[in-house]
Amino acid sequence: MYTLLIGLLFGVITGYLGFLIYPSYVLASLTFIAGVLLFNFFMGRYFMKKLTEVFNSIEKDIKAGKADIAIEKLKTGYKYSKWQFLVKEQIDSQIGIILYANKRFDEALPYLKKSLKSNWMAMSMLAAYYYRQKDYANMKAVMEKASKANKKDSFTQCLYAYFLSETGDVDSAIAVLAKAMKKLPSDERLQNASDALKNRKKIKMQAYNTLWLQLHLAKMPEGIKQYQTLIGRQKITRR
Repeated sequence: MYTLLIGLLFGVITGYLGFLIYPSYVLASLTFIAGVLLFNFFMGRYFMKKLTEVFNSIEKDIKAGKADIAIEKLKTGYKYSKWQFLVKEQIDSQIGIILYANKRFDEALPYLKKSLKSNWMAMSMLAAYYYRQKDYANMKAVMEKASKANKKDSFTQCLYAYFLSETGDVDSAIAVLAKAMKKLPSDERLQNASDALKNRKKIKMQAYNTLWLQLHLAKMPEGIKQYQTLIGRQKITRR
């Protein structure tokens, strides 16, 4: 990535200047490292701001149901991917979410596959896609990654347990919930899900309201908009 390469060059320059001021290889090494870290920190903040602007620019289009316009706007952010790590993956995640939320499942698939593991909604939608296709092996593999990357996200953990229980692995589902409750001991939804399974009942994912409905695994009530409030809950990652 350009930012890293230029950062290394900046570090070499600062290290060389440090050596000229005080001829010491230790000082030169320290100023080199400091130069690289400072350059990447400030450039990272700059590109994170740019990416945030791209994400914010599509909110009105989403609310107006103009998914294709929103996607084209998101793709303008690809130009930053040569400068900063993880930019393309974050944009692909958002595109995949928009397409899936609009029931364009097959179009969403290639984008969701490129999503970051930490993007819990994109990973949830990818797992839901495989679940719909009865591809339970891939569904489980995706949710395992999502569960590890989002240990404190109640929806991710409960969804994983739901998928496991619905495919006959109730014991593993209970184990997932038990592990999740150690991280989220006050989450009543996880406790209720665990109690339901122990009493041979189904998990009621409706407790997660819109988040659950966006997966299109249950009928969406009238008045609920697709892709509602999801952008605001997505975290932008930089490295």
